[in-house]
Amino acid sequence: MSSFFFAIFLHGLCLANAINFTTVYEWDELDFVWPSEANSSNGQIDQNFNSMDIYFRYMAVFEERLFLSLDLKTGIPATLVWLPTRSTSTAPPKLTPFPSWDLHKKDICSTIQAAKGVETDTDGRLWVLDEGGSVCPSKLWIFDLTNNDRTDRVHQFPDTVVPHSYKKRKLYEVALDKTPDDFLAYIAATSFGQIVVYSRKLDKSWSVKTTRDRWLSLALSPNREARQSLYLIGILGSKVLNSVSVSELKNEGGSAAVEFIGEWTESPYRMLIDSGNVLYAAFYGQNYLSKWNTSEPFREQRFHEVGRLYASWPFTLALDANDTLWMTERNVTEARHKLLKAAVGATSY
Repeated sequence: MSSFFFAIFLHGLCLANAINFTTVYEWDELDFVWPSEANSSNGQIDQNFNSMDIYFRYMAVFEERLFLSLDLKTGIPATLVWLPTRSTSTAPPKLTPFPSWDLHKKDICSTIQAAKGVETDTDGRLWVLDEGGSVCPSKLWIFDLTNNDRTDRVHQFPDTVVPHSYKKRKLYEVALDKTPDDFLAYIAATSFGQIVVYSRKLDKSWSVKTTRDRWLSLALSPNREARQSLYLIGILGSKVLNSVSVSELKNEGGSAAVEFIGEWTESPYRMLIDSGNVLYAAFYGQNYLSKWNTSEPFREQRFHEVGRLYASWPFTLALDANDTLWMTERNVTEARHKLLKAAVGATSY
């Protein structure tokens, strides 16, 4: 088959598997809901602020709010924000720091320093992975969204689990596992080739050794499966999809055997699984997304493709409890950011 007909064949497959998104918001320029001058003594308003430096990284949804983590860049005053899922205004909404400006103060370790992976659980809690900074160690924050966003738990990782040395740690993504009597968080920790596990019941974290790569992205299969799996992607450049058995992650100080699943066409940086066993993947520097039904042999299927985006991490993804897949899209040449949604007939895992 010639390259021309192969391209047409791939395009046909993409159309056959397409998910129809509608645009919720569109921004030419993102901005914050800034504190009033009387309340700006904490130094959040940075003279170096540049809206072009706002990059969405991870997203979670609960009821009528979207929670997004932002890249920590000079001039960005808060790395955890929220948006409404709908607005009565014709203008797109601004970013509101979560839960307030008071919890975003540089080098004040009782506040959030660098939000990374975010997830919501079925009990209405928001889990936020905070990588910390040069002064502050890494933490896991848990907020009760049903109780005025009250701080439910702040867990500082021990040095033996996540190094307190800034140069020796790198955290990215978090996936939540609801067990009969606990919630466990699985965390991708790229600096030391292990998976970090946190138990809310015990308020304790530990690391599990793996036999292969340093992990960038992870996605948890629905917990109704007899053999629940955590799917893994290595650091940028890796196209290989692996998995480990969740049962092996619950053994403190143990190890987990890594199983090869398949190979993507490009290198993913974000994965997500819905309650129907469909795994969605976004790829570094690419203008499309793919999916795979994990109950079938590995086969990548494109489901969304747009024009050239000129962005390294162009998409973020999240599922809600109402069968909706939410997605942000970054485009450097046109509208800089979009928020889109699509009905997919499945909820978060």
